Amino acid sequence: MRKVSKIPVLCVVLIMVLTAYQQGEGATTAPAPPEGSEVITTTPTDEEEVTTNRPGTAMPDPELATAEPATSAATPGVLRVALPYEPGTVDPQQASYSDEIAIALLNYQPLMRFNLDMEPVPGAAERVDISDDGLVYTFTLREGAQYADGSPLTAADFVYGWMRLADPTVAGPYQSIGCGVIAGYQDYAVTSCPDADGAVRDSTDLDDLDLDALQDALGVAALDDRTLEITLEQPTPWFLNLAALWIGAPVRQQDVESGETWWSNPETYVGNGPFALQEWHVGRMTWVANPSWPLGPLQLEQIEMMVIEDSQVAFQAYQNGELDVLEVLGEDWVAVEQDETLLSQVILDAPQTSNYLAFNLQQEPFDNVLVRQAFAQSIDRDVFVTDILGGIGIPSSTLIPPSIPGYVEDPGWSFDPDAARAALAEAGYPNGEGLPEIVFPFPSSPRTQNQYEWLASQLQEHLNVTVQLDPLEATAYIDLISNPETFPQLAISGWNPDYPDPQNYYSQVFATGGYEASIIGYAREEFDALVAAADRESDPDQRADLYDQAQDVLNTDIPVTFLWYSQDRILVQHHVQGITEDVVTPLDIDGVPGFYALQTIAVTTAE
Repeated sequence: MRKVSKIPVLCVVLIMVLTAYQQGEGATTAPAPPEGSEVITTTPTDEEEVTTNRPGTAMPDPELATAEPATSAATPGVLRVALPYEPGTVDPQQASYSDEIAIALLNYQPLMRFNLDMEPVPGAAERVDISDDGLVYTFTLREGAQYADGSPLTAADFVYGWMRLADPTVAGPYQSIGCGVIAGYQDYAVTSCPDADGAVRDSTDLDDLDLDALQDALGVAALDDRTLEITLEQPTPWFLNLAALWIGAPVRQQDVESGETWWSNPETYVGNGPFALQEWHVGRMTWVANPSWPLGPLQLEQIEMMVIEDSQVAFQAYQNGELDVLEVLGEDWVAVEQDETLLSQVILDAPQTSNYLAFNLQQEPFDNVLVRQAFAQSIDRDVFVTDILGGIGIPSSTLIPPSIPGYVEDPGWSFDPDAARAALAEAGYPNGEGLPEIVFPFPSSPRTQNQYEWLASQLQEHLNVTVQLDPLEATAYIDLISNPETFPQLAISGWNPDYPDPQNYYSQVFATGGYEASIIGYAREEFDALVAAADRESDPDQRADLYDQAQDVLNTDIPVTFLWYSQDRILVQHHVQGITEDVVTPLDIDGVPGFYALQTIAVTTAE
């Protein structure tokens, strides 16, 4: 799960919580697809004039560099956005926070890209051929593919990116994403992929391994300059989602080897994405449109990113006309509601995080499914979203939100106080009598205090159960709910997707050993068998049916009860065109809502 920028966001939850053309020299003609293979392709865009020298200056010493003051006047073609923190790294094989990922996807175009329906479609590749057995993916790069500085982009560059993802000496935070997927990956990425005994190695304990041989055995190969072949361990119908992520971005070997901070220097942070880094001073980054991006042309000429750590300062900057787009946090919403001009600039983001009440299945009283049912049916999710969240969000009863392929409507354990009381009585706790003390921790803030007090009142009103609220500092709360040894009796948690496929939800979260399952002690063979079969099933209808059955098992077992899908409010200045509720997606990068319709975004003159 991609991490939100290092700021505790509601109980969402702190999601550790938890993108011409001259032909290169030596390029050869790509081979024809094998007979009977599935072909995914797209029509190449019109050719654009290519600049061979990208403007930019080396990143100055951060102790000396300071950002220029922001201007309040909008400039046509320039989108001004805010980041909450200076990114710690924007190396694609090391990035994990959402602000870091945002920059990696501005700079690099992966093999695939998501469309507005959250389906992977060709990106840097113009087509992909899939073998009949679903094991071999052959990507054909676009003719004349190049980096933003005009140098050729070849299949070997993608090989280097994917090999670097698996490299145990790099051992990035997303290394485990390829375990059991790409042939040879499990044996090479030993710092993330467990061995037969379930153990992983430390990056300092590799001396007995022949890393060169293990790298050679990795199922990623360049057949020629334009053709990349990736061989999988087993059929993986969701693999193209991985090919659309930042993780396999084609970083250039000479750039990486130029120094540890290569990713902070515009001269070496050279990509093939929609924008190119022009300069990076402390507190400010400037990006210029890359005319050789194959999915263009872009209407934007430039993106200016300003680091503003204080959300109220960012809100004031937006009101002053210094920012063009800004997510509205809860503390600023009252001011927006009272200002007709600001209110007219608000759009709702696509529902993203699936939030749920997670139960510790190893502790009383939640080792009893009837107690879990009682709690699940005692919460009025509609009222919670309407009255407590201010109408921002969608009440939920299933894991996958409606913005993600695989969403199904299911009443689940809907609000039913009478049934809740009956379940509690059947569990041996009539009217709440005899229940052990229940402590309900939460990340402390005035906003979350109100939310948790309301949830506690629901349990008191409908079950006669008193819970003790335990406010904690945000970091302490994250630590508490991330460790199976310290996970409390119950806690609000949530899941934010890395890619829009049911596998990233059901298998990653609730299969035995999954993100949430491993923490709360959930393991169910029937569920594991269903999602394992679905993960390998190539027929879309059969695959969907298997995941639906897995959701039914979750509904029966109630390891968690689903509460709501989060949505963000976004302010968009009227002189910004193309950022609307029709184009925002749950995977948009930080600061640029509508990222997957980037070609339609424009900035005209200020009003």
